[in-house]
Amino acid sequence: MNITSQMVKTLRDKTNAGMMDCKKALTECGGDIDKSVDWLRQKGLMTARKRAGRATREGLVLTKITGDGKVGAVVELNSETDFVSKMDSFREITESLVDYLATAPQAPENVEALLKAKCPKCGEEFGEVINRAVGTTGEVIRLRRFKVIKAGPNGLVHGYVHAGGRLGVLVELEVEKPGPAADDLAHNLAMHVAAINPMAIKIEHLPEDFVAKERAVHEAKSKEELEAKAQKSPGKAPKNIEGLLANMVNGKMKKSFTELVLLEQAYVKDPAKTVAALISEAGKELGKIEVLSFARFQLGEEIEGENASEE
Repeated sequence: MNITSQMVKTLRDKTNAGMMDCKKALTECGGDIDKSVDWLRQKGLMTARKRAGRATREGLVLTKITGDGKVGAVVELNSETDFVSKMDSFREITESLVDYLATAPQAPENVEALLKAKCPKCGEEFGEVINRAVGTTGEVIRLRRFKVIKAGPNGLVHGYVHAGGRLGVLVELEVEKPGPAADDLAHNLAMHVAAINPMAIKIEHLPEDFVAKERAVHEAKSKEELEAKAQKSPGKAPKNIEGLLANMVNGKMKKSFTELVLLEQAYVKDPAKTVAALISEAGKELGKIEVLSFARFQLGEEIEGENASEE
């Protein structure tokens, strides 16, 4: 049967569902409007579309590591309330997503691609599984983001979940001598990342524009400090103001790096040493060690470039 634009519009007006969803419903139901309404309701698409503007600040963050430790995945699935996120069915969906990501031959390019992937447990697209849960719970459920890390020949990936699924971390290491000690190191690093939230692994990994802005802020503050001192003691102004200013800025930048950069940070379990020192100590047993990447998902946190103004 030929599905006309007028038929799609009529169904859309009755259900507030998306145009493509309406067309699919009409195609499945032979153009029958009433049956199409029921079809959309059964799929949860009516509820999903009507509630799409509501905030989703609760949910779950879970990780999954393959048995050989070579692939790790982390996913964040959101809901409106923690009542829904604590349901067994919600956890099952989140686990299915992260299990699929950890074992898929190729990671999906984006959230949209993952929603179109088929859940191995039920054979349906993940988007359909989520929409059906929306219809059952009456809440918006949103797949927000995911990350997959695949390690190289001498690499390993470790996952850590904190606070009952409100924070998830992946850490990827390259270790000359893999084994239980390397797994322990990866676990400790993942816990550190969860607690301290570094911005980058090394100083040179920080975005250039961010470093430039930080330096500009410190320069402005340092100039104000020097000017304030000069006003208090007019006859004791330092001779080499430029050199003094440069030293002050460099000192403040170094302090910023100890707060933002993983290898420069004080190790959370032993603040007397840095993370770099921790890795150096472990290297005596494990040989060469390098932190290659990490991912840290905190439930509901703001993401650069994402519209976080939900009400």
